[in-house]
Amino acid sequence: MTAQEKLAEERDGQKNARIERILLAAFSLFSHNGFDAIAMTDIAKDAEIGVASLYRYFATKDEIAIRTAIWAWENQKKMILPILDDSGYYNKKGIDQLSEIFDLFCKLYQSVPDFFRYIYFFDAYVVCQKIDSERLLPYQDVIQSVQIIIGNAIHKGITDGSISPDFKGNEKQLYYSLMHTLFSASQKLSLSGKMLQMDEINNDVQQLRLLGKILIGGLK
Repeated sequence: MTAQEKLAEERDGQKNARIERILLAAFSLFSHNGFDAIAMTDIAKDAEIGVASLYRYFATKDEIAIRTAIWAWENQKKMILPILDDSGYYNKKGIDQLSEIFDLFCKLYQSVPDFFRYIYFFDAYVVCQKIDSERLLPYQDVIQSVQIIIGNAIHKGITDGSISPDFKGNEKQLYYSLMHTLFSASQKLSLSGKMLQMDEINNDVQQLRLLGKILIGGLK
């Protein structure tokens, strides 16, 4: 490697580290405050870079919002996929695969509740800003890569008989029904799980685990 190539590599490393700081700052600020309350200057300050530098990487707030959403999903995949690979997951029946996925879902909620808050605020921002679906295609791609894993478990369960054959022909709708239910409950709990005094006696993680068991029971 030439000296020029080493310098270029070092610059790329610095650039990537700076982008990582920006995305982490945006994720933290948006997930705790929503999108309307946060300006590009707030992100630059939290990432400890100049505003002009921030705009060199991300021209608009929309752009950084979408990129951060993709980054957030990719981080969850990096956490979950190695666990599945090491757990004998792929040798299990379909219903047991789904049960393991739901369990990981609860662990994700425990370790990164801000992920669910971010996605909630991001969805609302996309709708309010009327962001064109074409701009969301990279975001859609990363979600679909997760959908494939869960969809395969559903298909396997119907094929091996561990999931009721009543769901045959409706696998995609079943996926959305299951994940929208779990995701909506997780977002609700992450946003306002302890808002009222009566909520103090409730265990949010236990609620998600019970919901998972109810969904699994309904599939058999």
